Amino acid sequence: MAPAKILIVEDEQITATDIEDIVGRLGYDVVGVAPNGPLALDIARRRRPELALMDIRLKGEMDGVQTARRLREQYDTPSIFLTAHADDSTLDRAKDAEPLGYIVKPFHEAELQAALQMALHKCSVDRLRSTRAREMEDTLEALAEGVVRTDELGAVLYLNHAAERWTGWKLSEARGKRLTEVLHLLDPANAKPLDRFIEAALRERRMVEIPIATKVRARDGIEREVAGTFAPVTDGLGHTLGTAVAMCKVPEQLAIEITNGSRRSGSRAASDSEVVVHAPAMLEVMRLAERVATSQVTTVLLQGESGVGKDVLARRLHELSSRAGEPFIAVNCAAIPDTLLESEVFGYEKGAFTDARSQKKGVLDLADGGTVFLDEIGELQPHLQAKLLRVLEEQTFRRLGGVRDVAVDLRIITATNRDLAEAVRLKEFREDLYYRLNVITIAIPPLRKRSEDIVPLALMFIERYNQKFARQIQGLTAAAEAKLLDYSWPGNVREVRNAIERAMVLADGEWLDAEDLHLVGDELGERVPIAAAAAAVGESSLEDVERAMLVEALERFHGNQTQAAKALGITRDTLRYRIKKYDLK
Repeated sequence: MAPAKILIVEDEQITATDIEDIVGRLGYDVVGVAPNGPLALDIARRRRPELALMDIRLKGEMDGVQTARRLREQYDTPSIFLTAHADDSTLDRAKDAEPLGYIVKPFHEAELQAALQMALHKCSVDRLRSTRAREMEDTLEALAEGVVRTDELGAVLYLNHAAERWTGWKLSEARGKRLTEVLHLLDPANAKPLDRFIEAALRERRMVEIPIATKVRARDGIEREVAGTFAPVTDGLGHTLGTAVAMCKVPEQLAIEITNGSRRSGSRAASDSEVVVHAPAMLEVMRLAERVATSQVTTVLLQGESGVGKDVLARRLHELSSRAGEPFIAVNCAAIPDTLLESEVFGYEKGAFTDARSQKKGVLDLADGGTVFLDEIGELQPHLQAKLLRVLEEQTFRRLGGVRDVAVDLRIITATNRDLAEAVRLKEFREDLYYRLNVITIAIPPLRKRSEDIVPLALMFIERYNQKFARQIQGLTAAAEAKLLDYSWPGNVREVRNAIERAMVLADGEWLDAEDLHLVGDELGERVPIAAAAAAVGESSLEDVERAMLVEALERFHGNQTQAAKALGITRDTLRYRIKKYDLK
């Protein structure tokens, strides 16, 4: 290890030479001896010493205290003061420079050695802490999640960039203000301020969860749905130093979405449960759904390709049932990590794991009396499949870490775009669970098999986005309708919505024309006319068409699945499933 670099600042030549000799004998590297402040700063700029031995009463325009302060501020070089004047006023003034020690002249070599060793050790520890603090701050600033830190009285100490955006407060403005002045949380059920919740969380001195779909309102009135926690910040002795608030933004398509009665969490419009039905195939689906909704059956399986509207039909089943006034909770099994999914669905008891400081009710508890919608059920891991089977069979479950059965009254609707029978054959899905889910199955046809719904769907989305974007689009031209009807819609209803949304943003006229509609075929340089393809080669060719579009998209984006899925209007999970389905390499 290289010897520590020491700067000596002493205006008496003989004393300076003596100190230089001693420091050299002790094995340190003397990078320079300066008789005044300006020369000391110049040496520090060039040689970057780790520590300065500083005469507290330098002659010239800068005394020792001023020079020591400048060394620390400009070059992060701390000082040990050398002084023959150890009176209280001198020492009080010297504190402004944050020295690492004082040595009173005259001193012995052993005293200087001890002072240097202690100072360099403290300097090393301080720099390590400073580096870690900077790394932590850089990490917090890079997070997409919002982080707020308060002191023990609830005054704001820190906001990261995300929290600044979500609250509308800059750190410089928010520092020192009461948390409730800066962080405005709104109840997901009634949009009332949650100031009491915040104050209670600050007092609790334990981890408190922010309810999913709670809104945070910025100073400019913009609202975002968040979830997160309040957690105490403690020192090594267990004393509470304050509170940390961590918030993550809830995506538009919630991994977990809660609806009480007819009230929807988040920004979903009431019209989201509307089902456009014109095609005979879809009319039959809705007639079956109405019969199922009003029955006492507790398990329903929805099957259909990604984007056909399984979530909309699930909500419709709830709203048409006698459970309509009770909670509706939707869980996307593919969007939540397995380890988190179990605790979110089943809840946990206090002490179930390290951070389980209190009992938490899961989705099954919260939805009691209502409906749980488990989307992407085919992605559920085997151990959770077994637990779900028990819920379906007995309407009971146990929380994580629990020893007592909890009884519930639930309708459980599941949905998948996978062939569950094939998944059973491949031993990727439990056979007993499959047969239990398959009691009542509603198959939703893809949009290409119900072309009568395409234009009405587009018109519904135009009406919706007219309100959202404050536009006055009158409708579709004949050319636009023809283009919509001549397209295969591999992304189904979701792709129609995305295409109309994009067109509404970019269109200049009062009517959407064909050139306003950006379809996957346009981007890939080839559009598949679904009606012509089906007529020419029959029903089985639709799989060939889908396979060809997948190949084309993957080739165009050089195998990038994220970009290919986006272009196709489907999720990356769906793309991966179809790649596996068609054995594409």
